[in-house]
Amino acid sequence: MTLRSATKTLLVLALALPIAQMVLIWVRGLLVSMGDDAGARIMGLAGTTCMAAWSITLVGLLIVLALTSLATTAPPQNDS
Repeated sequence: MTLRSATKTLLVLALALPIAQMVLIWVRGLLVSMGDDAGARIMGLAGTTCMAAWSITLVGLLIVLALTSLATTAPPQNDS
């Protein structure tokens, strides 16, 4: 996997995981209001997993962007 494709993948995950987490929170609230405590607990765990994956994705994106920046930096030129 190249740095460019890794950056694209991590960027999509960084943008999509918070949306998925909000949907899971909404579904959990719906299940709680319907009285399904077991389903709500599962949705809560899925939301926590989504939050952990988002945190890991942000750290990975930061590292990949730093590596991309270092790889594309031109060496300094001497003016002498």
